[in-house]
Amino acid sequence: MPPPVSALTREQYAGRACCWCGTRLWRGAVSAGIARGRQGAHVLDAEVWACPACAEARPCPV
Repeated sequence: MPPPVSALTREQYAGRACCWCGTRLWRGAVSAGIARGRQGAHVLDAEVWACPACAEARPCPV
């Protein structure tokens, strides 16, 4: 389960950095699922990505 949207940096939210460790995703990225979040009536959900090392350590529950 990825972290909530409120815990992500701009780079992580945009999919340019690992959602767990913050490493730039220059080469290879694994989908980490959907980070959930809301601000009032606005849904801020975003697909987030992980580096291969973090993806291996935290497998997706799907």
